[in-house]
Amino acid sequence: MKPMKLTPAETLPEGSGWLYEVKYDGFRCLLDWRKEGIRLLSRNGNDLADRFPEIIAAITEASDAARPYLPLLLDGELVFLINDVRSDFPVVARRSRLRTQSAIEEQSRMFPCRFAAFDLLEKGGEDLRAMTVEKRKQALGELLRALDFPLDIHYLAPSSVQGVAAHANPETLMNRLIAGNGEGLVAKRSGSRWQEGIRSTDWVKIKNWRTVPVVLTAFEAENSNFSGRILDEGNWREVVTLRHGFSEEESKTLIALFKANGTEGPTGIYTLAPAVVAEVLTIGESGGKLREPRFSQFLLDEDPETVTVQRYRRALEPIPPGVTVTNPDKPLFPEAGIDKDSYLLYLQNVAPHLLPWLENRPLTVIRYPHGTDDAERFYQKHAPDSLPSFVQTAAGEEGELLLCDSLETLLWLGNQAALELHVPFGRLREGEETLYPDEIVFDLDPPDATKFRLAVDAALRLKKVFDGFGLTSFVKTSGGKGMQLYLPIPPETFSYEDTRQFTSFAADYLCEQAPEHFTTERMKKKRGGRLYVDYVQHARGKTIIAPYSTRGSGHAPVATPLEWHELTEDLRPEMFTIRTVTERLRSKGDPFRLMEKARENQPFGEVLEKLKEMLK
Repeated sequence: MKPMKLTPAETLPEGSGWLYEVKYDGFRCLLDWRKEGIRLLSRNGNDLADRFPEIIAAITEASDAARPYLPLLLDGELVFLINDVRSDFPVVARRSRLRTQSAIEEQSRMFPCRFAAFDLLEKGGEDLRAMTVEKRKQALGELLRALDFPLDIHYLAPSSVQGVAAHANPETLMNRLIAGNGEGLVAKRSGSRWQEGIRSTDWVKIKNWRTVPVVLTAFEAENSNFSGRILDEGNWREVVTLRHGFSEEESKTLIALFKANGTEGPTGIYTLAPAVVAEVLTIGESGGKLREPRFSQFLLDEDPETVTVQRYRRALEPIPPGVTVTNPDKPLFPEAGIDKDSYLLYLQNVAPHLLPWLENRPLTVIRYPHGTDDAERFYQKHAPDSLPSFVQTAAGEEGELLLCDSLETLLWLGNQAALELHVPFGRLREGEETLYPDEIVFDLDPPDATKFRLAVDAALRLKKVFDGFGLTSFVKTSGGKGMQLYLPIPPETFSYEDTRQFTSFAADYLCEQAPEHFTTERMKKKRGGRLYVDYVQHARGKTIIAPYSTRGSGHAPVATPLEWHELTEDLRPEMFTIRTVTERLRSKGDPFRLMEKARENQPFGEVLEKLKEMLK
């Protein structure tokens, strides 16, 4: 079966006779679910089920509930969600090409994809394609409820199958789309039917085009392609091959310019020194090249030297509407050559991984208004009198506490030069501070950065202790000279007094094993060059640096989650900075993504009971 196709348009159709959905940038797919098995069928009819085992596992878990409705056929998209309106297409494309089982399993673990269902075509053997879109949506919603799958997309929800909700108001949806930098919207005509393989005007799509400047430096006569480049660390790097969007006059003029002033190579390619700046429309980037590029206009007054990689990245990741940025060129990490705009771009890139740690946790930030080279810095936990409408707060004993539950708020904080984001160990419950932590954290603090190996040794020793109790643990650099270990525990279950029994036992045990290396002595002058195992910091009212927050040091370090196998003698804290962590997330993924699943199965209650028996 060939999927129904969408008709491109420049603007959304207006009027009351339409439903609107987010268009996700993934792989169009039919979910064919029968008693004999489950298939994920691509546009070309290829079965991708073996490439996305996490989706098949979620569907299989729902088999008992689904049995009365089989066979089922759902229309949707394979997506890798980075927020509620945006999917990262390169991840889905990469995963679709995998062949070896080990690679598939590793990518499934670190880059879990979802099936975003937006239509129901068959249910219980009944063909629903002739039903109206409203009735199919209703039937889809009833099915998702019965199977306990979400009715709308939420990137933090664990379910590997989620619905795509339809909306009557396109303006609100469009605002969400632009803020989240999603691919586009789809409008579906009320009363319309599903038509196999047809590109119908009943389904209209508009793209959220980004406008990117490039310098046109080459023309290939054989296929009429133009090459666009950007200035990347002194080199002109190709980022686009461009053919579409030119008017006939623009194309003729540009070709004449290349032939008259360019240098012709042996293969019919004319090259021109960087001079012609053009604006290109695109939906994003994959593999270092712009996707679906289309010429927009010439930028005749632009200096080619200003078409830099930083400007290119900013064009692909625009600041959301409503967020004001002042002095974007202000140096924040001068030693690393990172200005405010680069810092904000970093925050945008890591937001999918950082925001879950900030959500519903009162923040303590450290602001560096004049950058890390200036000694003037200060702590802030209470909200100022004047706040943007998107910033949320919570009531505190001495004033309103800052919360950060949106990208807009994160960037607002970044514009305030908040370079360190510290969070408590538990979230607010019904707007009030909880007495129960969500995780246990050990802070391993060596005397200086040259003794980082002590932190690695302590972390591996503690992991053996945790493993012995059957506990799943996670590790990150502190962004300073040490490391921090996390044990996720069920929320609202164990008090700080409960967890203190475990943390004090583990810390004392470690120090007893190697008293010449580790200590729980709080006074620095009495530590004697040993690593301080800080378990006292894990307490109500205390905070810890959030994963993926920067620290206020000149080389722009980042508190970075690691895989346990990365803790080797070669590991150094300075390896993890603004310049390296973004690419690390793209290639390796986020180890702390696995924490929620571990939390569900963490047998901490059993461990605590055993420990109490041991200590009697």
